[in-house]
Amino acid sequence: MSYLTAENISKTYGTSTALSPLNLSLEKGELVTLLGPSGCGKTTLLRIVAGFAVPTTGRVLLGGNDLTPLPAARRQMGMVFQAYSLFPNMTAQDNVKFGLKVRGVSAAETEKRLKTLFELIGLSDMRQRFPNQLSGGQQQRVALARALAIEPQVLLLDEPLSALDAQVRLNLRDEIRRVQRETGTTTLFVTHDQEEALAISDRVVVMEKGKIAQLGTPEDIYRRPASPFVAEFVGTANRLDAAVLDQERGLIEVAGWMGAPIAVDAARAFRKGQRLRLYLRPEELQLSASSGSGDLTARVSDKRFLGSITRLSLMVGTNTVVADLQGNEASAFPVGAPVNVTLSPLAAHVLSAE
Repeated sequence: MSYLTAENISKTYGTSTALSPLNLSLEKGELVTLLGPSGCGKTTLLRIVAGFAVPTTGRVLLGGNDLTPLPAARRQMGMVFQAYSLFPNMTAQDNVKFGLKVRGVSAAETEKRLKTLFELIGLSDMRQRFPNQLSGGQQQRVALARALAIEPQVLLLDEPLSALDAQVRLNLRDEIRRVQRETGTTTLFVTHDQEEALAISDRVVVMEKGKIAQLGTPEDIYRRPASPFVAEFVGTANRLDAAVLDQERGLIEVAGWMGAPIAVDAARAFRKGQRLRLYLRPEELQLSASSGSGDLTARVSDKRFLGSITRLSLMVGTNTVVADLQGNEASAFPVGAPVNVTLSPLAAHVLSAE
């Protein structure tokens, strides 16, 4: 039996549907991320699980027990918000201690938990500081410790990193994952940042317009998107129109593509002549100096240096595709140069366009 279950959950506001009926289950100790654009329903679902919103239909189960009638304070869940929400007149220690005091935890046990938690978040020497004496990342660590202090059965995180600078966000993302693994706390994490979701999760729930578009491991979501929305929302993908030329051999013909048909194993699942959308991941396109013998001949039309990668825009017939190269690889391909493009086995993914 699953540990945390959202069963047939929906939410409407008058004639507006925020969540269509959906089902989601988490195993004990699992970190699952709700990923999607603004307005897709991910925070609504989180708030229903937390008890801050009442579902129109359905129920929330924890360990087989129905939590739906219970208020948030009685659900044994810890919550971390986008805003740090620390009490400004309390020290970091007192903020973390607050929930324990309300629950009547003994002084000895409180001190034991405080020591453990501040060591866990790496702020043992800052227990007596007030929120305005801490950086944004430090405040969010304190908020995380406060949520964990009550030893919740479920930890809920509502875009806790979105207000932070890029490097702080990256470091704290890794810290949250480390803490979650060390404590073994079942966690539901909400974000609109796809890289964040892929890096931190055991499984990812991609949401679209109040529905679950796909649920799977980060690799499944990225490598095997179930719909055009998922393919285009998660990661960067070149999208091209195509049609099945030979079902038996998995050959597809790409519109505006000057060159031989492309062999894609997944195309065997579609009938001859069926219209498809071909998705090519930029990092899986392999380039070499043009010799006229590659899978495709293209011309470099633009280059953008993005730090760890350089993104090249390539003209292939009437199509423009982008390819990502690591380090100094891109220096071999100046703007205007002809190149051969080879597709690796992981590069191409096809979905029906009908």
